[in-house]
Amino acid sequence: MRHVLLFTLSLFLFSCSQQTNPPISQLTGRTMGTTYQVSIPFEALDLALAKQEIDQLLFDLNQSVSTYIDTSLISTINASSDTLALHSLDDTFLAIYKASEQIYHATEGIFNPAIGPLVEAYGFGSEEHQDVSPMQLDSLLALVNFESFVVDEEQKSLRKTTPGARLDFSAIAKGYGVDVVGTYLETNGVTNYFVEIGGEVRTRGQHPENRPWKLGIDVPDENTAPSERPLQAIIPMGDNASATSGNYRNFYVKDGKKYVHTINPDTGLPEISTLLSVTVLADDCATADAYATAFMVMGLEIAKELVDANNELEAYFISVGENGKFEETFTEGFPEKLEM
Repeated sequence: MRHVLLFTLSLFLFSCSQQTNPPISQLTGRTMGTTYQVSIPFEALDLALAKQEIDQLLFDLNQSVSTYIDTSLISTINASSDTLALHSLDDTFLAIYKASEQIYHATEGIFNPAIGPLVEAYGFGSEEHQDVSPMQLDSLLALVNFESFVVDEEQKSLRKTTPGARLDFSAIAKGYGVDVVGTYLETNGVTNYFVEIGGEVRTRGQHPENRPWKLGIDVPDENTAPSERPLQAIIPMGDNASATSGNYRNFYVKDGKKYVHTINPDTGLPEISTLLSVTVLADDCATADAYATAFMVMGLEIAKELVDANNELEAYFISVGENGKFEETFTEGFPEKLEM
């Protein structure tokens, strides 16, 4: 059984200023421990009402699948040790579970939301980073089984077959949140927009300046502060979504060892490879989010093979070569970079 945790690179929106013609409206806020940004044509919506409704949608998402909220649905399920209990699911949880299940099978278990016990054991997401002994690791790996969760779609319920099993949707939730906001905009008649949550992006139509929306991808350098990090590439976006995952920013060092936030669910160990980051394009952001995470565990060659066999995905990989320099690899349909 395999899976990984998501870690997103910073992706920057290149939008026009208030002086450009036609102008653009922006909504910003906080959700899922990060920020969100929505850019739409000027006066496309009542901004005050849209802000209120988007915040409510994201609040409801957190109440369903946030492991940082003790009273959320996922936290309640994780805390339960009753293997006979049927946990009622809301539509959000069920949709994310079904999307996760599909990608779990498509990646042969590399994407595995049952990673929760390993996440907790290593202390990712908290300030208390811990060592995991080989004996502990064996016990934890026995819990990393996505099939320990049995869902009845008709009854909208879930039952755990293993008391200590824990779900973690961190590698897909932000992408799903982006899709929720995008769907809200489309339902309200907005056909041109840019939505971003913590670096995960979805765009439709084009920028009000009659050009594609643009996406900036960081140079993957762990020694540079995020606010000072230059861009490695600028990508034109169309009617698609993007997610970037990488190891160079999210890690900690303890007793001289570097622990990255990408965990291999086969070995239970944090994964380190020459692949520094991957940007995935897909029709929806939840899909891009999940695959970007999985690709960091797969490594360049296997990930590229999977993309080449899937006509719904494209990817841009940044790895480090033998000479220590960055090497870029693009799948065939990935858009050409724009001039910096």
